[in-house]
Amino acid sequence: MADSIRERARTLLDELPEEADFVSEFAAPFALGVVGDVLGVPEADFPLFREFVAPVLELTSGEEVSERALGSYFAGMNEFCAYFGRSDAFRGGQLSEQERLSLCLAVVVAGTDSTTNMLASTLLRLNAEERRLGGVVEEVVRLDAPFVGFFRTATCPVTTGGVEIEEGEHLFLDYAAGNRDPKVFTEDFDPGRPSVPAHLGFGHGPHYCLGAHLARLQGRIVAEELLDRSSEVAEQPGDVRYRRHLISHGPAELRFRPGQRRG
Repeated sequence: MADSIRERARTLLDELPEEADFVSEFAAPFALGVVGDVLGVPEADFPLFREFVAPVLELTSGEEVSERALGSYFAGMNEFCAYFGRSDAFRGGQLSEQERLSLCLAVVVAGTDSTTNMLASTLLRLNAEERRLGGVVEEVVRLDAPFVGFFRTATCPVTTGGVEIEEGEHLFLDYAAGNRDPKVFTEDFDPGRPSVPAHLGFGHGPHYCLGAHLARLQGRIVAEELLDRSSEVAEQPGDVRYRRHLISHGPAELRFRPGQRRG
């Protein structure tokens, strides 16, 4: 998907004004477009796709849930299920219809939200002198945690860190804390950090992120395109407003100057 991802990034950047909000005007539509490609949404259906997905994503944004947002969410979910009920995404195999639709929804929400956060945090970390862009993406996922953590349920009694956990207890697994464990990592942002030991930014074991390779590819390509244009952040790092969310972490908005593509 590298060629189509690069083309989508270039097209979106070319259409932006001299100064724009990186989050809402580039990262979010870019990530949603790539997810649409993964799910086989035809280009002609993208306006409809964006329309019914928008209220679903709004409800997961961490902002206060209003009656209007909740009503829009249920209407969007009805449209979502109707659309993907007719699609061929994930058909075949042993998935029930409900499982298939749930997987489509998970891909849209996780693939859009986390990637948007990752790309915005990457822009803040970009250095024109740094060419180890794969390492930059890894360190962004490690230190800037697009997903801070997630909820889990203990399937059996266990004692960890001197704490007894009973079967059925609900836990918050904090990836961000693990990725800053001083016994394993230093606090500095190091694109040359060895890949062993691995960070927890994409999860671990059976819960390992389904889209990890796609996220890495998107991060590297967008970083290349931003550097090629000499894109720059238009506000001071201390002025960046971050999302208020227990799980999802990243700038809520980020003013930047896209610049012009060389050549």
